[in-house]
Amino acid sequence: MLSDQCVLLSSIFPFLEPPFLRPPPAVRRVPPRFSIPPTNHEVMPGGSVNLTCVAVGAPMPYVKWTTGDVELTKEDEMPIGRNVLELTNIRQSANYTCVAMSSLGMIETTAQITVKALPKSPTSLIVTETTATSVTLTWDSGNPEPVSYYVIQYRPKLSDNGFQEVDGVASTRYSIGGLSPYSEYEFRVMAVNNIGRGPPSGSVDTRTSEQAPSSPPLHVQARMLSSSTMLVQWKPPEEPNGQIRGYRVYYTEDLQAPLSTWQKHNTDYSELTTISGLTPDITYSLRVLGFTSVGDGPPSDVLQVKTQQGVPAQPAGFEAEAELDTRIMLTWLWPVQDPIIKFELTYWEADSGNKQHVTFDPAGSYAVEGLKPDTLYKFSLAARSEMGLGVYTQPIEARTAQSTPSAPPQEVHLLSLSSTSIKVSWTAPPAASRHGNIVRYSLAYQAAAGEDTERHEVPDIAADATSHTLDGLEKWTEYQVWVRAHTDVGPGPESPAARIRTKEDVPGAPPRRVEAEAVNSTALKVTWKPPLASKQHGQIRGYQVVYSRLENGEPRGQPVILDVALPEAQVLSCVCVCVCVCVCIWVGPLSPFVTAPQVLSIVCVCVWVCVCVFGSVPCPLCDSSTGTRLLCVCLCVCVCVFGSS
Repeated sequence: MLSDQCVLLSSIFPFLEPPFLRPPPAVRRVPPRFSIPPTNHEVMPGGSVNLTCVAVGAPMPYVKWTTGDVELTKEDEMPIGRNVLELTNIRQSANYTCVAMSSLGMIETTAQITVKALPKSPTSLIVTETTATSVTLTWDSGNPEPVSYYVIQYRPKLSDNGFQEVDGVASTRYSIGGLSPYSEYEFRVMAVNNIGRGPPSGSVDTRTSEQAPSSPPLHVQARMLSSSTMLVQWKPPEEPNGQIRGYRVYYTEDLQAPLSTWQKHNTDYSELTTISGLTPDITYSLRVLGFTSVGDGPPSDVLQVKTQQGVPAQPAGFEAEAELDTRIMLTWLWPVQDPIIKFELTYWEADSGNKQHVTFDPAGSYAVEGLKPDTLYKFSLAARSEMGLGVYTQPIEARTAQSTPSAPPQEVHLLSLSSTSIKVSWTAPPAASRHGNIVRYSLAYQAAAGEDTERHEVPDIAADATSHTLDGLEKWTEYQVWVRAHTDVGPGPESPAARIRTKEDVPGAPPRRVEAEAVNSTALKVTWKPPLASKQHGQIRGYQVVYSRLENGEPRGQPVILDVALPEAQVLSCVCVCVCVCVCIWVGPLSPFVTAPQVLSIVCVCVWVCVCVFGSVPCPLCDSSTGTRLLCVCLCVCVCVFGSS
């Protein structure tokens, strides 16, 4: 009967069924599948990669790797669920298969590893076109697969420098410009893919086309063989741009005439010639140019020669170069076979007509000393022989190097803006004393007394500035200020010290040692010391005594003010009743109060001692006749007087 009841209850209320009567739960079985399959990779030769394969299922499957017929995972080391294949030093492409297996089946997936090789070198590189300044190249790719782009490398054939490059060339034909005329170059090409650059192609050499010379013949010199025959010599142009076919010598008696009207003497590629049939005892001007098969180059500078035998020709190759801020070095070519006994030099400032003359023994150079810094000079040179003075060269120019300024900034003025700031203004040094471009200014300042008497610097002030404000200074303190200008070479001298005092300010402390003493039943004597000098922040003008009755330790009623103005240059430190110190700006802190000892009557008085200064805030010590206003800093003193009255 009991068992029937149990069955009945369990059928009505299943949750009351005993556990031993319940059937076991069903187990879910899932065949294997890949949750993270391996992916394909591209690697460089010798590269490395990790292939990860993850499979799930119920039961969890075993995972292994194979490639072709080769088992890469040992059977007794086969992991469950996840297997990572580490590949190193990969040299060839291959397929790798991940196999997952359980009692419910086996699945597999394959990852492809591709060894991506660098591109091969391009082939069939040839030159298809040349000009004086450009070369056109064509080539074949040499690669079965597309490349990203090409790189062209080139350099002068005889150069020891590295190759120049043209990057990102998208086609197999390209023109390179900016080359030198009539110069031999070496070219090569390389292909680039997403792995990197391949090896270069074979080199091809070519020479650019000719062009007219771009520079004149060098070192042109001349001398008279007789009064009517001239020998002219020169060196080839520095930039011939081709094969020099010959030279043309232009000469004339009229320097101002256009070159096309000058007489012309043609010669072959030799570097000297003689010109006959000249007029004696006059000055000829001559110029020389070279030409190629393409055209004429520029003519040389004018060289002047006197048709007088034995008189030196004009010095050739005359050049000037600044060596120091006060020295310029002059150099020239020695005249050919001329008996020089002296050289005569004339020089002057470019903006002045005051010429200086110097004579010196034969040489190929001369240093002009004692010049002004950063100044443009002009120079002209002539050679002298026993037969007379030759022709002066055309003036050449050179500027001496910059130097430091020789004079300080001018008109240095100081203006006190507040109790802690000063404005400094100035003008630039005189133009003749700057010796270069002013690139910045600097300031130095120093307190004459006080807590900080160190010298301070403001190093970098703009070159176009004419003023600067110094902040954070001490109050009511005298300062010295210096200004100097700087060029790229360095600083100039400091200006004379300018002096100014910062403005007065509220005293930083009340009177010290305030003491009160009962004189009798109706009078008190109050004494004190002035604030410390460093805290006065101005000139003490007077004191103010403020007092009131003290009841139960607290002041009662309106305080009574006693003003004590100081005569000029007087320091007050004692007054009967109450006191206050006067300086020059506005009211400062009150001093603490002091209580006097017992004497007669029981009257308590609170006394404040104040420091007063001139300022813009009204004060009882105002001088109505002059409009002067005083301000105060106070110290409170309380005094009780005891007595019978």
